[in-house]
Amino acid sequence: MKLRAASSLALLSVAFVVAGCCPGSMMGTMPAPAPAPAVHKPVDTDGDGVADANDKCPGTPKGVSVNADGCSAAQLAALAPKPADSDGDGVADAYDKCPNTPRGVSVNADGCSADQLAALAPKPVPPPPPAPTRVEQELVQKGVIHLENVYFETNSAKLTAESSTALDEAGAALAKYPQLKVEVGGHTDIRGSAATNLRLSKARAASVRQYLIDKFHLAPTQLTSKGYGESQAETKGTTAEELARDRRVVLKVLNPGALPGNVEIQK
Repeated sequence: MKLRAASSLALLSVAFVVAGCCPGSMMGTMPAPAPAPAVHKPVDTDGDGVADANDKCPGTPKGVSVNADGCSAAQLAALAPKPADSDGDGVADAYDKCPNTPRGVSVNADGCSADQLAALAPKPVPPPPPAPTRVEQELVQKGVIHLENVYFETNSAKLTAESSTALDEAGAALAKYPQLKVEVGGHTDIRGSAATNLRLSKARAASVRQYLIDKFHLAPTQLTSKGYGESQAETKGTTAEELARDRRVVLKVLNPGALPGNVEIQK
């Protein structure tokens, strides 16, 4: 009886263990295991593989490669600091050879418009002024021009065609000095009467004066004319050469102070 009772007790203990009974409690059960903690994935709104919390370039287009900061090459370029371009012509100030280009004007790679390039182009060096003619030198240095090769028709104040060269040289010189007051003096040789020579010299001086005014647009107040007849003949001779020297036209400056140099006019 004792052996049978012990066996029954042992079997009952094994049954309790198999059923999950806690030691020391005949009616208890085994506790259920604790549930595994929930795993929360970080939010990645643009789906570029970089969590929003670490994404420095949100809104990246789908499928675009990004760096560890979630930025594509295009986004990095957009974020890069722009070089200063004060005039907004698309050329950075550091390379702009024409600053302050007006807004909206087309420029070249150096930031220069067509107008600016024209302004920067070296100006052509003007040619040196022509050397003064003998007549101009005579006018400036002496205040007197003895016109050579000025001819009139016989007993007339009408200028001949061959006189134009000498008269044009004198007119060009006078046109450079409009401040001068000049007398056109007519002279004759000693042939003929003094009255006739005086009248003829006056007419010839007036003819030369009018030619210079008309051809070179000189102010009429710049020139006066006066006839001296034979009273100031240089030779009073009778040879052809002497007579030609006495028949002459002389331009004399009346206000020598207006000349470039300090010139004393011979009487």
